Amino acid sequence: MATLPAAVPCRENEPLSKYTSYRIGGPARFFFLPQAPEHVFQIGKFLKETRTPYFILGNGSNVLAPDEGFPGAVICTKEIAPKIEFQGNRVRASASTLNARLLRACAEKGLGGLDSLAGVPGNLGGAVFMNAGTASGWIDSVIEEVEAVSVSGQSRKIPAEELKYSYREQHFLREGEIVWSATLQLREEEPAQILARLVESMKKRKAAQPIELPSCGSVFRNPPGHNAWKLIADAGLRGFARGGARISAKHCNFIVNEGGARKEDVLFLIEAARDKVKAMSGIELQPEVVVMEPRFL
Repeated sequence: MATLPAAVPCRENEPLSKYTSYRIGGPARFFFLPQAPEHVFQIGKFLKETRTPYFILGNGSNVLAPDEGFPGAVICTKEIAPKIEFQGNRVRASASTLNARLLRACAEKGLGGLDSLAGVPGNLGGAVFMNAGTASGWIDSVIEEVEAVSVSGQSRKIPAEELKYSYREQHFLREGEIVWSATLQLREEEPAQILARLVESMKKRKAAQPIELPSCGSVFRNPPGHNAWKLIADAGLRGFARGGARISAKHCNFIVNEGGARKEDVLFLIEAARDKVKAMSGIELQPEVVVMEPRFL
């Protein structure tokens, strides 16, 4: 019987609600917090020898975890040292670096080009994985290189020309690979101008989104030519609730946890929105939420 890798920080029966922005989720049997690539390799060896299911978790900003918990191993990247290194107009940052921290550090250095991350919750790893962005653009426009580490025991550098995306999805990571860091090519600007834009973006976000309550941000992708929030509002679901979960009256593409929400409550509201919008407009909404499911090596 294989034993847990002694060098890797691991918590047993750790509540997932502490690590997801929804504040939903029961205990994970093993909760690994790798801090170096070698830790990921050791975790992979353990998973393979024990046939333990796993799930890779970043900042948990768009993940819906099961109330009953996860029977295998969750590999969480939150404790990778959040390094930010500058070289000219380039910045290299670890995946665990929070978007807000990265934006401010770059702004203070007079490096712009990351407006697409303004107001986007989560960390750089998630932003790279989902090709995060707003109406001002997408992060793939400034990525020069991505470093990936795999539970299979390998690491590799992926140049920008090999990064393949579709809307909110990546097509370049192999099974079991984790975004470890990314190098971004930015442009010189006046720090005061960048900071002013960030402040304005945060004001708009606070005014338009229910950020005071736990949520995963936007639940659905925007269909071509439409706003998901408007389709949901037009379907009469503004403020619709089940259990502790509610479709926000402030922004209908948010489902918020008002206290005690369960996974099934959120899934019920997701399906209700999809069904009602499809019936009224013929448009089938596609969720951005990632439901935690086991994988095997």
